[in-house]
Amino acid sequence: MDRILLKAAVLSVPLLMPSVALSSTLENNQQALEQAHKQGAQVQRNIDRLDQQTRDNYAAYTADLRQAELMEAYNQQLSRMVEDQARELADIEEQLVTLAETEQATLPLLVRMQDMLEQFVANDLPFLTEEREQRVARLARLMDRADISLAEKYRQILEAYQIEAEYGRTLEAWTGSLTQGEVSREVTFLRLGRVALYYQTLDGEESGRWNRAGADWETLDAEYDWPIRKGISMARQQSVPELLELPVELTGAAS
Repeated sequence: MDRILLKAAVLSVPLLMPSVALSSTLENNQQALEQAHKQGAQVQRNIDRLDQQTRDNYAAYTADLRQAELMEAYNQQLSRMVEDQARELADIEEQLVTLAETEQATLPLLVRMQDMLEQFVANDLPFLTEEREQRVARLARLMDRADISLAEKYRQILEAYQIEAEYGRTLEAWTGSLTQGEVSREVTFLRLGRVALYYQTLDGEESGRWNRAGADWETLDAEYDWPIRKGISMARQQSVPELLELPVELTGAAS
């Protein structure tokens, strides 16, 4: 009996060994499969990481390329601006040379204009003498000043000429001193443009005019007292304008 059981036990061991081996193989395969899955997942993560890095690198490359294109466009625009500024500088230098040449030609012209104005005032009717002589003297000093621009000198010369031109279109009356010899008295002056200059005493009893030829005052006949008085009233806008019969010099009157 014992021998039969021992044989049965011995026989059962070989039967159990294939089952244990199979179970061990399955477990090993399962582990290998899990390990393969883990490795595959890691590989996939590595691939994903590399793919993201590739996309990032491509995006950075694209941005750098765009930046390079923008820099190239900016450099080209800057180059054109530099060329344009160079042309402007050359033009300015040319203008400065022309301006210097113009100033060299213009300044003597302005000096001659001032001299002509001075001579004109000296030879003109003797009205507002002090004011006009001071204006001419101021212009003479202005011509010698280096701190005054050529344009300002020209402006003031032109303004002085305009003032003188305006005198020729106006009728003006004012009270002032008339000196004849050693006698000085208050009279009313009447300027008829640049055609003639008259005076009348304050009592209206004596009238006269400036004689260009003799460069002196001369007394007029009494018949001119009223026209001169009327002209004074018109100049002061105290009466309506009307025709005045006054003596004028034809010779040299336009000079």
